[in-house]
This record gives sequence, C-alpha cells and structure tokens, in this order.
Amino acid sequence: MTIWRGQGRTHTGRRPANEDTLLCRDGDGLWAVIDGMGGHDAGDLAATMVRESLGSLPLGGTMAHRLRAVDAALQNANHAIRHHAAMHLRSKPMGATVVVLLIHGEEAAVLWAGDARLYGFDGSALAPLTRDHTPVQALVDAGELTEEQAMTHPRAHVIYQAVGNGENLNLEQARFPVTHWQQFLLTTDGVHSVLTIQALGQLMRDGASESGILKAALNAGSRDNVTAIKVAR
Repeated sequence: MTIWRGQGRTHTGRRPANEDTLLCRDGDGLWAVIDGMGGHDAGDLAATMVRESLGSLPLGGTMAHRLRAVDAALQNANHAIRHHAAMHLRSKPMGATVVVLLIHGEEAAVLWAGDARLYGFDGSALAPLTRDHTPVQALVDAGELTEEQAMTHPRAHVIYQAVGNGENLNLEQARFPVTHWQQFLLTTDGVHSVLTIQALGQLMRDGASESGILKAALNAGSRDNVTAIKVAR
C-alpha cells in the first residue's frame, strides 16, 4: 500500500503570536491545518484544542468509519472550546478554522470548517478541493467577484463556520479517488489570502517546499500567521 507523507511548517509571520497549528499523522493517513481565532490566549488555545482532539483520535476501519471519527473529534472540540470560553472568557469569541485530509488506500476525503483550504496537484495544475465558508466565497461562486477581488474584499476574513463558533458545528466533507493527484496542499488563509491559485500552482510546479510556500506568502505581504502542509506519495 502506498504511504503518503506530509511535510508541514507554520510561522508567526508579522503577528505577535502564532494562532496557527498543524498535524501530520503519516502512518494513519491524516493531516490537518488549523487557524485559531479570538486573539492571543483564545485563538492559540482553540487551535491547540482542535489539534489535540485530532491527535489523540484512534483511526481505523473504512473511510466511512474514519470520517465519522474525525467528525466526532471535531464536535467534541467544538463543545470543549465553547465550554472554556463560557467558563473563563465570559463567552468571548473563540474558535478555529480547520481542514482535515484523510487518505486510506486509493481513496481520500476532506472535512473542513471555515476558510482553511485543501488543494490537489496533478503535476501541472493546482485545483481547489474545498470552498471557503465565507460570504465573499458566495460572491465568487455567483460570479460577482474574481478571485483577486475576493482576496482584497473588506469582508474577506468574515467566516460563518468554525470549530467553537456556534452550538452546532456543520462540517462540510467530500470523498474522491487519489489516483488523479500526485500531491496535496493544505493552507491557512495567511497563505492563500495573498497567493492566487496560479501563484501556488507555479510554486508546486517549481517543487517549492512548504517553507518556500510560506516565504512566498510573507514576501507577498501576508500580515497573518502562515501554515502549509504538502502531502505526497
């Protein structure tokens, strides 16, 4: 069986603290990038709670079993974050966006909430495999904004789904065969808010490392924490 391996990196960038985190479980076929929200102390704790919930998760069985397990882990993190905010932060907003890639055999799946993204790379082009849970994404889908316009839109960072953001966490998910893809790329919005899919595709064609992708995002003016994982067989 083909083993997929992930190489990930996160960087504080120009922020005072890093509210991003990541998880690579190569042996279990699980990778995730997580972007905390709520400011220092709240955002980085929320991201850590999501990572720990995914990191301690037993994984096995069919893809359907794995998807249910990841969903349950993220639902548990949602409740834990909301409880912490209510008990210690006077219900101050606290949460995290997340995208999780699962690979089992010849099948892959993705679960996500918010604007953390998964892309697939076929050796020549990069394709989005998630769509942001944002009002700006809805304008892009409707043809009212281009990708470049969306990146500079004043409401670009408004999201309507995140772990800890509401009592009910509605995760989106998709399943697809891995045969078409040579590599996958997971990013937080600090990366794709400044690098278009064309720019990211060129970096992938050039064989840029995850560190190279982060450097490109910072050089492009990202003001946020930046995180990326490349997963390849």
